[in-house]
Amino acid sequence: MQKRIRISRNFVLVFAAVVCFALAVPTKPLNSYESLNAVLAIVGPKSISTLDYEEGVERYKNLSRFFPNYRKKGSLHSQVIDFLIDRAVVDIVAEEESIQVNEKRIEAEIQKRMDAQGISDLEQFKKSVQNQFNLPYDIWLDDLPYQIKKGQLLQIKVSPPLPSEQEVQSWYNKNKSKVGNEFKFRELVFSPANGSIEEESRLFNELTEIRNKSMNDPSFFKLVASGPRNESRYRLNGGLVNWVPTFELYKTQPSTASVLAQVGGQGKFSEVFRDDRKRYCLVYIEGMRPTPLDAVRKGIQGFLFREKEQTSFEEWVVVTRKNMAITIFDPIYIKEHNINNPEEKYNSD
Repeated sequence: MQKRIRISRNFVLVFAAVVCFALAVPTKPLNSYESLNAVLAIVGPKSISTLDYEEGVERYKNLSRFFPNYRKKGSLHSQVIDFLIDRAVVDIVAEEESIQVNEKRIEAEIQKRMDAQGISDLEQFKKSVQNQFNLPYDIWLDDLPYQIKKGQLLQIKVSPPLPSEQEVQSWYNKNKSKVGNEFKFRELVFSPANGSIEEESRLFNELTEIRNKSMNDPSFFKLVASGPRNESRYRLNGGLVNWVPTFELYKTQPSTASVLAQVGGQGKFSEVFRDDRKRYCLVYIEGMRPTPLDAVRKGIQGFLFREKEQTSFEEWVVVTRKNMAITIFDPIYIKEHNINNPEEKYNSD
């Protein structure tokens, strides 16, 4: 009996020793680079983990084309970490300024943008976003909270300068081809009485005949364009549309704007074409000239100001980042940037 008790006691002692040995064996720390959720960097009170990095790679690849080239330094690995650090900096300052971006705020922003575009259907808006930004809607939506914070911080932390008159004039002189032309033209518009092939063919042939006669005698076109059959809103003025930039015309008559741009040149007739309302049309160009500065001044000012906003915000992020406590643990980033100690000394040059 005593022997059995002694054996049991010996077993307990051996088991306890094994357990103690196992507990004493050092294990790999959770925050090591090799662990599944290692900490790669600490930005103020926020940490950036390997999981954050893995999620950030795809986001960065989709969004990096919107970033200036001087912010794309080093390997893709380091660029993604810089991207995550910059986003963390913006998040921290936004929290300090009590900028809250919750689900209701996002919904309100989407509705505001839909209203601005005159869109009431969400699916149509999604297609519009994809066409405008060349991004999957889900990627755009995932980035929207950051864009909202950025917009708020631009108002309270960043003060972009307004473009000067010299900058506006310089941009206009360098980009006249982008600004396009404005036209003075006459238009003749007929609607088919029905949707039959015969009616469509009849109108096409009639307008073709009018075009042929008008090419020999342009005054004949003015006479027809002044007649009661012309459905142009400018019929009482002989169908004359007086100096309109193509970008303005495109808002209401995209087909006509495209035709004018293709025909080009004073004294030229277009071929017979159908407009966006399925009407048969013919236009005669009485004048064409580069769009004058006054017609596009506000548009250029807005474009240059948005550029200045972007540049000013990037500069603000760089300065704010320099003044924030940032510690780097990622060995690839440390080696690539020759960092002697984990505390990052960020240099924007």
